[in-house]
Amino acid sequence: MFVTMDSHEVRISSMLAGPGVRCWRAVKLNLSIPFFFPTWVVQEDDLEVPERALLIYESDFLDLFESVGPQSLRHLQYLAPMESDRDRWQIRDIRKIWSATSGDADQVEHLVLEDESGAQFTHYYMGTSFSIRHQIWPVN
Repeated sequence: MFVTMDSHEVRISSMLAGPGVRCWRAVKLNLSIPFFFPTWVVQEDDLEVPERALLIYESDFLDLFESVGPQSLRHLQYLAPMESDRDRWQIRDIRKIWSATSGDADQVEHLVLEDESGAQFTHYYMGTSFSIRHQIWPVN
């Protein structure tokens, strides 16, 4: 997924990064698969501090979403290789996230993302139909 190399590690004070945290100035992507790029805010005294992550699994995004709360998620972008040219990437700004179940017999739960143009899609562009249950973000 994301590969780190010792030569790209950056030493940052634990006061800035947190205890036990390691930082890199570059990571390598071994697979051409889509990922989530959320921005959320953390309250520190009277300040809202933005934080970001790159997440490949939908379950990791959902874990983050549950831990920070829907009100803290400020922005979500979806980065994916283009279907027409896997060497080129596109960034889609997500405006809504829906909870859904697949339309097949398995009834698997997953997310449906809606971009700024109103197009709806699933993570990894799963080719299955889906039934939207309810909107989970933004919170009305």
